[in-house]
Amino acid sequence: MKRLVIAVAVLALAGCGGEAVVPEGQGAHGHGASTAAPPVPAASARFNDADVTFVQMMVDHLQLGISLSQVGLAKATKQEAKDLAAAIDSTQREELTMLKSWLKLWGKPETGGADLHAAHGGQPLLDDKVINETKDKSGAEFDLVFLNLMAGHQGAGVAMALTEKKDGMNPETVAYAERVTTTRQGQVEQMLKVMGGS
Repeated sequence: MKRLVIAVAVLALAGCGGEAVVPEGQGAHGHGASTAAPPVPAASARFNDADVTFVQMMVDHLQLGISLSQVGLAKATKQEAKDLAAAIDSTQREELTMLKSWLKLWGKPETGGADLHAAHGGQPLLDDKVINETKDKSGAEFDLVFLNLMAGHQGAGVAMALTEKKDGMNPETVAYAERVTTTRQGQVEQMLKVMGGS
């Protein structure tokens, strides 16, 4: 429940106007939208340390989200949970490719070292050990644990994006942070609704 409380707190801090990501169990974009979000252009060469740190942290964040979404796709029993897992998996794979290309353009490594998260609020809520532990659960218990973990994880993404919006200077990276804020807020709202209907 600690992670759920964190997700709710982050959502409240960021504002609750985010667009839902999976409408009625179909598609990857909210409120019945039939087209994907416009692609984010390649990042320009003008950047600062905040941009690099955000992108490096998001690379790690996205990889963990993809790993958890794969477990959700395999084991979730609620269709809404499966739909959310599929949308997150698809979107975050695209984002991961994009962010890695930005770091390559900037001449920066994909990882920022062991102290990257410690310098920005501590270690992530999700790690490989936690993801592996979810595989031992099943049925309604799995759905609740999966949604709880993913809500906390996506809420942490909002927190990182808010920092980038405040401190970053690369226009494409700041625009991506805005998109992360909107989409992850919507995902967290939906996950909370699904958990509330359990």
